[in-house]
Amino acid sequence: MIEYDTDPDRVQQLSNAALAMMAELGVAAHPNNYTIFFNYLSGEEPDLKQTINILRSNHREFDELQCRDLFTRFFDTVREREIVSRITDDLRNQLTSVLETVRNAGIDTRAYGEALDHFCEYIGDKDFTNLEQALKTLLGATREIEGVNRILETRLDNTSTEISKLRRDLEDMKREAMTDCLTGIANRKAFDLQLRDCAMQSMETGKPLSLLLIDIDYFKTFNDTHGHQAGDQVIRLMAQTLQQNVKGRDTAARYGGEEFAVILPMTGLGCARQLAEHIRHNVETRTIISRTRHQELGKVTVSIGVSTFEFGEPLARFIERADQALYLAKAKGRNRVATERQITDGNKVIRTLDITAPEPKKQRCA
Repeated sequence: MIEYDTDPDRVQQLSNAALAMMAELGVAAHPNNYTIFFNYLSGEEPDLKQTINILRSNHREFDELQCRDLFTRFFDTVREREIVSRITDDLRNQLTSVLETVRNAGIDTRAYGEALDHFCEYIGDKDFTNLEQALKTLLGATREIEGVNRILETRLDNTSTEISKLRRDLEDMKREAMTDCLTGIANRKAFDLQLRDCAMQSMETGKPLSLLLIDIDYFKTFNDTHGHQAGDQVIRLMAQTLQQNVKGRDTAARYGGEEFAVILPMTGLGCARQLAEHIRHNVETRTIISRTRHQELGKVTVSIGVSTFEFGEPLARFIERADQALYLAKAKGRNRVATERQITDGNKVIRTLDITAPEPKKQRCA
């Protein structure tokens, strides 16, 4: 949680400076944008400050797309807060239970101390009856404190086990929140977060970042003809193909429906296209066999659009260029790869470049 300066004069100064900066950059003065620039100037979010400084050094415009990307990355964490809140509540309950046991142990410890004091009074007493009674009292108190300690030890062990379970639950929930349930690969939420992280790394290191958007051709027709189970089988097969063809630093994700995406850090446009061709070829050479009817259902193909990140640009534009290239690949007959170089940003007119799919190369660019 961000801790803000509580000094009224300092807050007013930051507020005025944030509004002035927004006006200078032509940023709309609504709450989300105000949050971005107030925190930038306060210095409470170092990563945000670094990102905005990079954007400004690259002379990027802070339009609504850019500001929305910044807000989503640094402040839109509602789901994560809900998960953490639930885990925190469970943990608080466990610790409260332990504290109650410790308090009870403290009371019993004081009683044990009183028994010891009482026994000391009789150590020098020649009256064996009194001494015997004191010994019985001390023995009883000792057994009680041993019992309390065992209870406390058991409670602490149980709490430690429960805390470990809560930690695993948190990890499982985070993983589930980022995983597509049908394919087991990253979902759209994970894609969005990973793309932002990779864009940040790309700006910091100066290394290229590329994106593939992949769509299964005529999927609706296949699904309607062979049924939803066969359609799901194709979706899973597509995910497996992507996983088999990407490196550890890459991210394959289900973008939505029959669309997939692959994030390629440290990969330029040429190598990204080469990988796209390899994926396209692998898909078209596979025959789909129904697992339930054990019969051939034919083949499927994919169309792929490729784009490369321009330092500091809004991620929506980066994705849009890959989407335009994907649309172009479909418009030219499907089962093809097209890149952003084959379109114009303004009117999406096709440039005079041949996009006929070449034979795939065996090796992926380093």
